Amino acid sequence: MTLIQLEYTHMLGIGAVILCLAVLWQLFLSPLRAFPGPFVAKFTDLWRAAAVLPGRIDSVNRRWHKKYGSAVRVGPNSIILNDPEMIKTVYSTKKAWVKSDMYMINDVLINGKRLANIFNTRDLAWHAQQIKPISKFFSMSRLIDIEPLLDVTINMLTSKLNEKFVDGPLKGKVCMMDDWLGWLAWDSMANVTFGRHYGFIEKEQDVDGLIEDSVNSMRYFAPVCQIPWLDYLLDKNPIKRIGPKPQLTGTMYAVRAISEYKQEIAEKGLKSQNVPHLLDKYLGLEEQYPGMVNDAQLVNWLLPTVIAGGDTTASAMRAVVYFLAKNPETKQKLCFELDQASLETPAQWKNLKELTYLDAVIREAMRVCPGIGLALERVVPEGGHILPDGRFLPAGTKVGLNPAVTCRDSGIFGADIDSFIPERWLKQDGEAEDLFNQRFRRMYEVLDFVFGGGTRICLGKNLAKLEIYKAIATLYSLYDINLVDPTHEWKHYSSWFVYQLDIPTVISRRA
Repeated sequence: MTLIQLEYTHMLGIGAVILCLAVLWQLFLSPLRAFPGPFVAKFTDLWRAAAVLPGRIDSVNRRWHKKYGSAVRVGPNSIILNDPEMIKTVYSTKKAWVKSDMYMINDVLINGKRLANIFNTRDLAWHAQQIKPISKFFSMSRLIDIEPLLDVTINMLTSKLNEKFVDGPLKGKVCMMDDWLGWLAWDSMANVTFGRHYGFIEKEQDVDGLIEDSVNSMRYFAPVCQIPWLDYLLDKNPIKRIGPKPQLTGTMYAVRAISEYKQEIAEKGLKSQNVPHLLDKYLGLEEQYPGMVNDAQLVNWLLPTVIAGGDTTASAMRAVVYFLAKNPETKQKLCFELDQASLETPAQWKNLKELTYLDAVIREAMRVCPGIGLALERVVPEGGHILPDGRFLPAGTKVGLNPAVTCRDSGIFGADIDSFIPERWLKQDGEAEDLFNQRFRRMYEVLDFVFGGGTRICLGKNLAKLEIYKAIATLYSLYDINLVDPTHEWKHYSSWFVYQLDIPTVISRRA
């Protein structure tokens, strides 16, 4: 045997010993050994990455919890929980648990440097500093100022539907509502953000492939974020990048929009539009925050609505349309309430706040099919944490809850949790007022986790709500929307966001 062969054999032997020790550690000595889960998950994160890849991790997580219990080990150092009571702890507003490294893959790589943003940063102090100047613009009372911008986009949609599918050449033909609702969501966010549309509704297509880029990005992020170091070899590879670059696409779009808008203001001598959009509002912060409001800062403030706003809002609206088409009696009740309210077109928020059945329908659709289908990871802080059942989570453990799991908790939402039943959000016959308020509050808080939690809750939550309620109320005041085939089942893909596809409908003007 040659010296090289001896060295090779020696290295193999050392490797085998290390592997055996690692296996023994995970089986018998790991501080997470008390947590059940898929056997392979004890040793590698490849298992959960593979589980995410097919696009049904929402239902997979629910199956795991049904089989293994309230706390499931899904990786060597990763646990997913299903107890809604843990939301306030893991995603606290006071003692915030830091986001895990799963979010780092959302960094933008520019000139070889990784740049974080408001959404994915793990620096709590930096995040607080970034959102402090703009958070006031996202209260519902302040968002009413930009409601006319949403009206413009909703009017564009209804005009298109009228000229094509209600009164036009495609009357009685198939209208793919999944496409139109996606275009509405994206164009609405663009108009609210920049004061102009991407052009999806007008051109009836995915302009510049922006939506496709966003979808592809999530299909990359979802599995790769389970093994974050893979991103260094793929999308952040300095030699040859492998993977989508949607954040960069969104960043460049925001940069161009800022430049063009500043030029437009200079040429016309305007300080802002008649109805100030978000970019207007951000530019107006220059006096209050001197030296802070530069183009780079504006881009960082704009990215949440540019990149994430369209997909999640579209997901909620698609869910409402699909479940109403599947439940004609529910649709009839909703239309009756809308008719009784004598709404304007488009529907105005001031007239929607008290429509309890509209509220129940939208909440229930978001519960059954939440827009987030992945566990949102945090890191257990120093000192660890004891779960309600007494098991201990060591500091540094990655822990997360999946909204697609917590929204199916029977202890919170009652019976038939897999069914679309808006009435669960209403006061029941004989139910005491205080008990109903308590029950509603618990459901509300768990459903709200769809937008994240604690200090990192989605900044645009109220903006999404405003658009969803206005759009649904307007559509069902004007149209009767039915599936071409009542037995047809949609397709949905769960990655970071949840995407619904294949919703062929026939629409007509309501009598």
